[in-house]
Amino acid sequence: MSHLKLMIPGPVELEAEVLELMGKPNVPHYGDEWLKAHTETVDMLRRIFQTSGKIFLMPGSGSTGLDAAVHSLFSPGEHVVVGNNGFFGARLTEILEANGAIPISIHVDADTPLDAAAFDAVLRGNPNIVGIAAVHLETSTAVLNPAQEIAAIARKHDKLCFIDAVASLAGTDLRMDEWGIDMCVAASQKALGGAAGLAVIAVGERGWQAIENRTAPMRSWSLDLKRWQWYVDNWGDWHPHPGTMPTAVLYGLRKALQNLLNEGLEARFQKYDLLARRLREGLMEIGLSLFVPEELMTPVLTAAYCPPGINAGQLVKQLETDFQIKITSGFQQYKERVIRIGHMGGAITESDIDELLDALRQIISEL
Repeated sequence: MSHLKLMIPGPVELEAEVLELMGKPNVPHYGDEWLKAHTETVDMLRRIFQTSGKIFLMPGSGSTGLDAAVHSLFSPGEHVVVGNNGFFGARLTEILEANGAIPISIHVDADTPLDAAAFDAVLRGNPNIVGIAAVHLETSTAVLNPAQEIAAIARKHDKLCFIDAVASLAGTDLRMDEWGIDMCVAASQKALGGAAGLAVIAVGERGWQAIENRTAPMRSWSLDLKRWQWYVDNWGDWHPHPGTMPTAVLYGLRKALQNLLNEGLEARFQKYDLLARRLREGLMEIGLSLFVPEELMTPVLTAAYCPPGINAGQLVKQLETDFQIKITSGFQQYKERVIRIGHMGGAITESDIDELLDALRQIISEL
């Protein structure tokens, strides 16, 4: 079976050392060896989130982590301002609603970043709001939202700040404690460089205090972070979580994080800037235009319009069939017009960018 190179917004292409570790014999999710791996992974994630707060590794997708975080932080009936400039902003709104919170949505167009001033205006007019929620990197469009400025507005009004960093953590600058973010969620399979299967939830001091002070009963057993903390406090010497964990995924993630931190976050960010510039210049040379100006776009994901007359789905399919490279198309109204290319994780190199551009150039010339 030929290898399909993943250049999508997640799951990412895995480094060889990560794959090798994941292919080893299965191990139990408790005991000394496991505890060492779990503890080391949590400690590295604290460094990457740049927080002294609690870290929970939870089986599931990033959306599972968002569900658990929202369920634990916000009680039914509480009002939360949520930014929505794309598919994942809409999903965050749905998760708030599903957990009984009352979202107050700030809608902007998909090609426009969220504006911190809009959050400020809503908070000034509604003292009953308990928090702000926003997506840092809107993966459906590659637009990077101003998480630092949004968090500052939350602090200004003494409200909780919840950030979906599923696609942004380790891909662009994010400083949880310094920026005043109270709850932040990521996932193993994106810029952290691991395989899919683990949600990562970081809780700051104010966020945990809000969870501790909650009087409304939790409505889920497995999504209750207080229950997860009980296992840390009471079973932390051998089984610091309430259920079975995907052990191979965690061992792979630990190796990916070791590689990331050995390289250094700043060095990895510089690499992403280089890859993004190389890709975007090449795309424009062969007739694709960027979905938004480059200064509004994340360095780990590129969205671009196809040339006139070329269908995005057809381009994606032919690239996979003829060249064994997997990219993806846009969402909703952009499904047939926009392609999205991920260049995150430790495995993607300049030669991969060049190979992709050569393949696109050939396909477009023949269509």
